[in-house]
Amino acid sequence: MKNSLAKILRIFLIITLTALFYPQVVKAAALTALSDTMSRLADSTPTAVYSDHTIRFTTSTGAGDVGDTIEITMPTGFAIGTVDYTDMDLSHGASTGYETEETLAATADATSWGASFTGQVLSLEHPTNGANGDITGGDKVIVEIGLNASGGNVQIQNHATAATYTISIGGDFGDSGKIAIVILANDQFTVTGTVDPTITFSLDNTSTNFSTIGTSVVTSTPNIVLTVSTNAGTGYTITIRDAGNTTNPGLYNSDAAFMIGSADYSYANSADLGSVAGYGIQCSSASAACQSPYNVSGNNVGGYELTATNFATYGGAADGHTITVTSKAKVTGSTPAGTYNDTVTVIATGNF
Repeated sequence: MKNSLAKILRIFLIITLTALFYPQVVKAAALTALSDTMSRLADSTPTAVYSDHTIRFTTSTGAGDVGDTIEITMPTGFAIGTVDYTDMDLSHGASTGYETEETLAATADATSWGASFTGQVLSLEHPTNGANGDITGGDKVIVEIGLNASGGNVQIQNHATAATYTISIGGDFGDSGKIAIVILANDQFTVTGTVDPTITFSLDNTSTNFSTIGTSVVTSTPNIVLTVSTNAGTGYTITIRDAGNTTNPGLYNSDAAFMIGSADYSYANSADLGSVAGYGIQCSSASAACQSPYNVSGNNVGGYELTATNFATYGGAADGHTITVTSKAKVTGSTPAGTYNDTVTVIATGNF
């Protein structure tokens, strides 16, 4: 009897010492770096407001066993609605938390984490095949719910009352923690401003010179470049007119009282100076629409008018548009010698 009692005491002592010096490993720790970034913080009064949730935390223990669950409990009053696994993403990793994205399903299977809401509790369950889906201790974990999830199309409705609320995280994986979120009566502010209508217009030169106008070769002046910018919604119109001799358009020699007519000596609207004598202009632009009869090239020119005539137009706001004016002329052998002049006026109008 004494031997039996002594044996029992020795066994008890061994168990006690083992417990003291070789304690059981308890799978539990506090989560760190917890946050929930929401896409809206406004309350659902009087109109329902829905929000995405990006929940982050770092797990010390990890979730690497079949049956491990991570449970995220949303506060009462946040309407889960029809949110399901298709509206969620689960990822984890040691650096950013996005290194490994797990496949989700309504219930856990060999390759997928189960993801489903029961009331306010989102349960994430480890795959049934222990070789898949492990979250390692020290991993950053990211759970996205709503439109921020790949393929997500349903969000959680915000609480109707502005206040601070708590999300709890726990489950069979052992770690636990809490996150505070805030709901506001209004999470937005408006910004207004006024932009005045503007237009700028310039000529790169205020004079140009034919030098000597030929009788057999069409002569050109150096180009005049017009530059226009405007925020007018329907763009701008550039008109052009000349002074001529105040009676007819063209290059006028006051000493000889003789006119090189525009576009020819009979004041036609357009002319081919390769065939006739006269004076006129051409329009070219990479942005504006040159108007007839000035949208020509080669030896063809459009004739000036003494009244403003559409030269180039554009149908929208413009920034630094350039329009090139090219003057060309040719005379006959009987054209009187001397100096010929013309004054050209260009006007840019913003169409606000």
